[in-house]
Amino acid sequence: MDEARVMGMLRITIAETPTEQKWTVEGRLVKPWVSELKSTWTSTKTARRERKCMVDLTGVTFIDKNGEQVLAELCKQGAELIATGCYTRHVVHNIERKQIESSAERKGVRCE
Repeated sequence: MDEARVMGMLRITIAETPTEQKWTVEGRLVKPWVSELKSTWTSTKTARRERKCMVDLTGVTFIDKNGEQVLAELCKQGAELIATGCYTRHVVHNIERKQIESSAERKGVRCE
């Protein structure tokens, strides 16, 4: 099977308003493309300033562990992750849950 077909593609579209930056991510968020998302996030940091940043994952079809790690980093830096499909909502829920638990541990609070 063709490697490009297995890896798929990743499209990142950024729409900006005075109050927010909305990212639309489509395709497979897997290792070869994760670095592109991370690089784009880093290069747009100045443009984001204090605006709200939303990352719409509605068009994402698959997320590997590398993709989950980058989404967790974006979330830690203030991005709001938007997911609608069952699979993507599950991944986002796990990222958010881990961040809440991690934050609680740093504060000495125990989550159960």
